[in-house]
Amino acid sequence: MTRLQRAFTAVRLVNAQREVRVPMGRMRGLAAFAIEKLRIRAPGMIEITFLGKQAMRRLNRRHKRHDWVTDVLSFRYDGDATAPTTVGEILIAPSQARAYARKAGLNETQELGRYVVHGLLHWLGYEDRTEREQRLMRKREDRLLRGFGL
Repeated sequence: MTRLQRAFTAVRLVNAQREVRVPMGRMRGLAAFAIEKLRIRAPGMIEITFLGKQAMRRLNRRHKRHDWVTDVLSFRYDGDATAPTTVGEILIAPSQARAYARKAGLNETQELGRYVVHGLLHWLGYEDRTEREQRLMRKREDRLLRGFGL
């Protein structure tokens, strides 16, 4: 087994918004749990940032050419294998999780946790463009959330 294969993927969370309270410890624990269960072994760090609505809308417009607030954006980067680096970013709009949870009668923390897991699955390459892909992604999300106790 090479050094690269043994590499542990670290996670860093940043709350860059004030619209919604984010249980950072719980989300950090969930992200670490999901990274382990998904066997993510990239040599570096995945940064998860919680953003306000306006910032998320700007980034969605810039990167996806969609002029609306989205819930999750996920980016995967190729890093230098000789030095730890950021291998990915997951951007999450907690306001979207809160709005959806309230509309659907769900727990806000669970919905926010779903966005963390959803972003990690996208980082791995899972898509949710078709109904079938959406069902499979939802199944994976549910399994991870249950395993973590959310």
